[in-house]
Amino acid sequence: MFNLDEVWIDIYCSRCKYQFEIQMIDARLESKVYCHNCKCIIQLKDSEASVHTSTRDINQALNDLDKTLKNLFK
Repeated sequence: MFNLDEVWIDIYCSRCKYQFEIQMIDARLESKVYCHNCKCIIQLKDSEASVHTSTRDINQALNDLDKTLKNLFK
C-alpha cells in the first residue's frame, strides 16, 4: 500500500528562502530540519494537526478504495 509518510514535499527556508525537500513524516512529527544553504535549523510545526489529519484521512480513503476494488473483482 502507498505510504504517505514517505512522500517528499518542497518547503522554503524561512530565513534565506532556499527551497529543499523533506518527507511528509518530518512535517507530521514536527521534526527539526537543516537548511543546506544558510545552515540554520528549522523547527517544523503542525499547529492545527492538519498534516496528521490529512495523512490519516487520505490513508483511510486509499484503504477503502483498495477494499472496494478487491470486492469488485471477486
